[in-house]
Amino acid sequence: MNLHGLAFPDDLLYAPEHNLWLREEADGCLTLGLTAYGCALYGQIFAFTPKRDGQRIEQNRSFGVVEFAKAASSARSPLSGILHSSNAEVVRRPALINQDCYGSGWLVRLIADDLALLKTQLLTGAAARQAFAERMARDGFDPLAEGVQVLGD
Repeated sequence: MNLHGLAFPDDLLYAPEHNLWLREEADGCLTLGLTAYGCALYGQIFAFTPKRDGQRIEQNRSFGVVEFAKAASSARSPLSGILHSSNAEVVRRPALINQDCYGSGWLVRLIADDLALLKTQLLTGAAARQAFAERMARDGFDPLAEGVQVLGD
């Protein structure tokens, strides 16, 4: 799905309040990354500093820090669990987050405490689109002012 020229792949789970996408992996881990909307809000990302692998992360607590144009923000987790691994390539080359946020620009992999419960709290499809549309309206997001390349929405 596209919203204001920003991609939101249909096969992912979303936590709009955190500007994150999640994907369940075959090994049971969840891969987390910043959505296209999060990238548009931050602009060019200059650094990502994750917490240590193996560290316990509580829901709504930081799993790392994203640094962008003269500011930094804690990346907060929509779930509780153990930080399985972080994307070492993104730590070395943070521009990957902006270049391929749904692919090679992923941030961390977590082992969720309660994956079944988490899946009931995350959004997909039309519900995710509606939540992001409402968030963009609340934020006063203007894709043209943000320099977003509109894909013919």
